[in-house]
Amino acid sequence: MANNMSNNMPNAGTSASGSDMKEFFIQHGVKVGAILLVVILVVIAIIHFQGSKNKADAAQAELLGPALAYEYTGKKDSALAAYEELIVSKQLKGETLAKAALLAGNIRFQNGEFDNAAILYQKALDNAGSLPLIRGGALHGQAAVAIEKKDYAAAVNLLEKFIAEFGKRTGDLEDRYEKLEPADQVPTVADAFWKLALVYNQMGYPDKAKTAAEKILKNYGDNQIYSDRAKKLIATL
Repeated sequence: MANNMSNNMPNAGTSASGSDMKEFFIQHGVKVGAILLVVILVVIAIIHFQGSKNKADAAQAELLGPALAYEYTGKKDSALAAYEELIVSKQLKGETLAKAALLAGNIRFQNGEFDNAAILYQKALDNAGSLPLIRGGALHGQAAVAIEKKDYAAAVNLLEKFIAEFGKRTGDLEDRYEKLEPADQVPTVADAFWKLALVYNQMGYPDKAKTAAEKILKNYGDNQIYSDRAKKLIATL
């Protein structure tokens, strides 16, 4: 699934960012305008297949059902309207509210509505509790918004916070072979390192960009896509 997700996400070239930033990220093979599709798919899977602990949880999941159905069938505008109507109605609580806010934020982001997306991502964070997939998706989304708005300092802070909270892999090959290496809490840490390397390079900090790229090679050398990107970037520094 992860290998296919970049083909399913919108291109950042359609955003309002300056052409220099668009060309920079396009050149290095990353679509900054994408909040990784795996986050959406996993969140939806949790809602539909994990099962509810009690009637209250079941009722919350049922409220979200129609919006998810729109998203499944590619009706993004209808899904967004349904998510935001539920959010405004205050019928959703806690984790379900956080999921709706994250999914609505992703659609707003894909539409190039970055300020609205940022508000929704913050609402997701405020209600996610300790759920790593929701928190991770919202933090990743906020970082992407900062990149699109050329607020690179904020992007760096958000990406480093994301990596510190969710990145657990050590790059120890012996531990990995013995299956003792800790697993990341979310599947998007390598992408966060990649964005961090690109942002540092764009800010004029090639040494920091190289360090981030080398982290990809050490911790995620088994990920062909990101290791190839990291090698190409290091060769240009």
